[in-house]
Amino acid sequence: MAFVYLVLLCHLALAKNEETCSIDSAESACQTKYAQFDFQGWEFPLGLYSTQLDEVTDVEVAVKFGTVPDYLHGSLYRVGAGLYSLGGERRVNNIIDGLAKLHRWSFDKETGKIRVSSKFVRSSVYNRTMAAQEIPPIQHMGEIHPPLTAFEKLKILFYDDKNDNTNIAVWDLGTLGVTTTTEQPLYIDSDKVTLDFIRKYIPPSDDKTIFETEFLSASHFNKHPTTGISINYKIHVAFDKGIFSGKTGPAYHFYEYHTNSDGDVVTKSLGHVTVAADDLRIVHSFGVSEHFIILPRFNMCFKWNSPIDIGSNIYWDARKPAVFDVLSLETKKVQTFKFTAYDGQHIINSFERHNSKGELEIVVDFPTRVYPVDFHEETVYDVLNVDRYKDPNWKISDQTIRVNARCRITRFILNTATGEGIEKDFPVMWNAPADSGIEFPTIHPDFRGRPYCFAYLQVSNKDFSGAAGIIKLDLCKEESIGWEEKNKFPVEPIFVPKPGSSDEDDGVVLSPVLDSVDNSTSLYIWSAKNLEVLAIVETPITVPFTLHGLWFDG
Repeated sequence: MAFVYLVLLCHLALAKNEETCSIDSAESACQTKYAQFDFQGWEFPLGLYSTQLDEVTDVEVAVKFGTVPDYLHGSLYRVGAGLYSLGGERRVNNIIDGLAKLHRWSFDKETGKIRVSSKFVRSSVYNRTMAAQEIPPIQHMGEIHPPLTAFEKLKILFYDDKNDNTNIAVWDLGTLGVTTTTEQPLYIDSDKVTLDFIRKYIPPSDDKTIFETEFLSASHFNKHPTTGISINYKIHVAFDKGIFSGKTGPAYHFYEYHTNSDGDVVTKSLGHVTVAADDLRIVHSFGVSEHFIILPRFNMCFKWNSPIDIGSNIYWDARKPAVFDVLSLETKKVQTFKFTAYDGQHIINSFERHNSKGELEIVVDFPTRVYPVDFHEETVYDVLNVDRYKDPNWKISDQTIRVNARCRITRFILNTATGEGIEKDFPVMWNAPADSGIEFPTIHPDFRGRPYCFAYLQVSNKDFSGAAGIIKLDLCKEESIGWEEKNKFPVEPIFVPKPGSSDEDDGVVLSPVLDSVDNSTSLYIWSAKNLEVLAIVETPITVPFTLHGLWFDG
């Protein structure tokens, strides 16, 4: 099951409060220090949220504008939903339920050639869809039409393969191919050039007993800043109440992942964080610093209501504090910090530092949002409903339950000496229409887990046809610059550093950009220093909305 990608984007949360820069703001800081976004008069990007069946394999493409930096050598991979219906009457209408499609743009600095591949991930769900020429009954996050019958639900539970729609993120987990992920510990590797299916697997947990079951994982792996080892967690639940397993409650078990001599991906335990049985939280991404793993348990909570309608298991609870658990990689001990209720999905970075008293602090930065205590929808994933996206009369600002929501960049400071946690909101460094928000952060990969200044994100606004731009934040100077072009819709930006340079912002930023006038896609390459467009690369097919991507060197 494509298990979780909670509230897509701050750009769908409200930011109505006195501190927000708006397009009409007269504050000098908004006009000079911060990026400007107009977002007026855009056409809706239908191609981003529609089924796109075309596939291509390693096709050479041309540069439409500018010059590609001669040091760019490697591939950009992105994954997201590419199929919502296929004949018949069955359809899904949520970005999280659309069948996974993987895309690749490769650059060869020796030949100067650029090549593109785009192919559906050959999951079991995809293969069954092709065989039946209709999306089969599946576990789902959002709505599925027509609703599942009682017989179809039983078939899902007791007969069908597990939902393996890995449409959320990309990682370099093994050595055989590019890995696509979802919010469960099941992965699919595809060929790095052709994107053909290689294998599907669940890496075994080296500390799991026969009295435990495991489920849920982060879609986003992280890497240790020094060793580069991939890290993720699995939630373990003991069904023997600890009698034989010795486990007293659910726990987030963290592992390092590596490939053994047979080419199999295996795990090694790094420790675990035990939580109360009634306090499981959705953790979409987490932090890793030199000596610690940081588990940010924000306020999107999990309670098992349905094994079929997965979205119904997720709910917002502002009555609880947000909890950050810090797991020591050396001692395996856990230190816990509590904060105001927040929702946060995509970590920007985490790192260690010493304050003026010499005390060790862990700094964790997130785009965050805050919802009212009584926030409720049939599922928190309703916000990812593509039928809503395509309805010109539906406005996110009409959802009065979110009027008090705040979208920010928040810094959480965890003092390991005193046990005190401090939260600090950065200024709203984007001058844009009301209800604009910010999400999908990326940084220089060599600064992951280390002190840094620069982050690149997407700014967007549903009420202005989903208009989107790219922003570069300088969190040290609290300044920003931005890029937007009318009817051009970028997604998550990916930073690629210039080889040999020590400057944090020396490199390029990449993103596919959909032109809503003709529903065509091009790959844009911006200078990471000033967001000047350096090159635009043609793409032979329309690329629908992709959730996440990753750059592979070489």
